[in-house]
Amino acid sequence: MNPVAGSPVSQDSGFPHGVPRVYWRVEGSLLNLSAVRPVAFITWNAQSFSERWTRRWALGLSAVIRPFLYLIHRVFATRLLHVLLRGISQDRLDLLGEEYFQYVMKPRLKRRGVELLKQHIAENGPVVLVSQGMDHVIRPLANHLGVEYLLTNRLEFRDGLATGRLLEPVVRPRGALARLIGRRPDGRISQDRLLLELGARNAPELLQRSICPARRRVHKPVRALVEFDSRHTPVTLSVRQALAGKRILLIGVTGFIAKVWLIHLLRKLPELGKIYLLIRSQARNTALRRFEKMVEESAAFDALYEIYGDGLASFLRQRIEVVEGDVSQPGLGIRPEMQARLRRELDLIVNSAGLTDFNPDLRDALATNVEALAHLVEFQRSCSHAALMHLSTCYVVGARDGRVPEEVVPDYTPMRVPGFDAEEEWHWLRELIRRTESRANSGLITEELRRQIQEHSPRGEPLSGAALENQIRKQRIRWLRNHLIKAGT
Repeated sequence: MNPVAGSPVSQDSGFPHGVPRVYWRVEGSLLNLSAVRPVAFITWNAQSFSERWTRRWALGLSAVIRPFLYLIHRVFATRLLHVLLRGISQDRLDLLGEEYFQYVMKPRLKRRGVELLKQHIAENGPVVLVSQGMDHVIRPLANHLGVEYLLTNRLEFRDGLATGRLLEPVVRPRGALARLIGRRPDGRISQDRLLLELGARNAPELLQRSICPARRRVHKPVRALVEFDSRHTPVTLSVRQALAGKRILLIGVTGFIAKVWLIHLLRKLPELGKIYLLIRSQARNTALRRFEKMVEESAAFDALYEIYGDGLASFLRQRIEVVEGDVSQPGLGIRPEMQARLRRELDLIVNSAGLTDFNPDLRDALATNVEALAHLVEFQRSCSHAALMHLSTCYVVGARDGRVPEEVVPDYTPMRVPGFDAEEEWHWLRELIRRTESRANSGLITEELRRQIQEHSPRGEPLSGAALENQIRKQRIRWLRNHLIKAGT
């Protein structure tokens, strides 16, 4: 069959002028695609528990009334279905659409339909893939098939979030009797028939404007990601120039992220002045020895060894200075003379230290993630000109989606607790620790631990003397830790 030619599509649509067009339906020819299934997949993968179940209940209600709405008005039924996606970011819809294609659609592709489509493209040129599915789901399919252009349902977005409104034209479901009323089983559909289905018979330009490239265009942001003082706007933005000759204090280098970042600095930025590494000493190892062991044992340093070979130790001595300290201590636990030197010389402090345990002892959580950062901010403010860059885990944004602005909100909580005071909360938690420790050492808990130990004596004989006291001490530590883990959670 010859392609169905039509008037050229405008350049805004991305479809070249003068190219013969064939509109190829996804439903029926390539796979049986329901509009409900992708929406159900996306709602099932909502980020938070409450959002997930809210969208699921709404989807269940929609499934009940959809058949009646479908009989009355198929376009309205399609619009109502996509309202369930309101508030989801465009990035997340793209990601879930890719997952839906890989795990659900791709295994169900009809081999004969795919062969026919690819054969037609090879012999006749571009086609337009038409589907009632969203572009987030159909784009991966089109890229997999080698199709360049799409005509699908598209959501409206504001500030990167879906409004739940479908843009015109709405591609309605194909209908159960499509095969019996003359539709082509291979999926091809004429332009006149498509205009009739879209309700755009008198507005062919709407069809032309709605055809878009299968590969999503990357638009330049309207707002600058980095805003500079207009009076001192730099001609260029260069990381190399910005860090040339600078002295950096890196905290948390024994962790994965900071370790990789350190190696990247050493390999890519020879212009860097000096890197100080704040490392805590341990019972058997000094801070310097811990760093040496890290270099010897970590595979991450293999790339540097391939470059410098036996000269790696000399290279590291020139670029790095290990500073013994502890960020959980005032003044970062650094010797006074070294503190004075760092306060004069440092240009940047990078903090990559933090406790990422989901169930920490409250004492550890406060010491590492709260008090340590307070000491660090105090130290940075005492420096002559050092800036501070703090790395947080991905969980710092909670359940928020899309763009998260880096704006400091005093006493912020994800639950928007009214009257919350962060400093008051900090002091209250320290008092909770003190009371729990006092309770652990009380006579009541001691007697309870003694009774439990005697009841579970390994040999069935009661313990006494030093053996009993040793067991009480161990069980007291465990009791205290369990209670403070629960308090921290």
